[in-house]
Amino acid sequence: MKKIKYAVFFVLSVMSFGVQACYESLIESPNPFMGNHGEIFKLANGQIGEVLYEYEYLYEYYPQVVVCEAQGKLLVAGKSLDMKLINKTSQRRSSEMFEVTIDGEFNGWNGETLIKLTNGQIWQQTDYFYFYRYAFMPKAIIYKDGSRYKMKIEGVDKSVGVERLK
Repeated sequence: MKKIKYAVFFVLSVMSFGVQACYESLIESPNPFMGNHGEIFKLANGQIGEVLYEYEYLYEYYPQVVVCEAQGKLLVAGKSLDMKLINKTSQRRSSEMFEVTIDGEFNGWNGETLIKLTNGQIWQQTDYFYFYRYAFMPKAIIYKDGSRYKMKIEGVDKSVGVERLK
């Protein structure tokens, strides 16, 4: 029944958005995928996207999705979410995105925050952004956005520019 429901959803979405602009994929991470504003996700083809202005709390594990890039839509679990693709070229290497854990406490962004990761890497904030958020060993995603890197920390809606020091 779920496959039939998904097939009908796909056909309706293609009719709505146009067959050339949409394609099917699978969200590899994060798991679960929530569908909330600022959430960074990685598709099976290596593309990286970000959910915009949505708060769905979907709790979907490896969901099948329809990506309508030209319209900025991600169709998942019967919902149409606003999104943007950060790296638009498919077949990107997986090295464009890293899933990491912060080593110890995270106290938010202070303009020049240094972040030590459990893998030994050290990254420094490059964007001007201040935000307090305490977390112990939160998960984060580091991804390439054009020629620079950004870090999205669990529980913080905004991705912040960073550079690797070590």
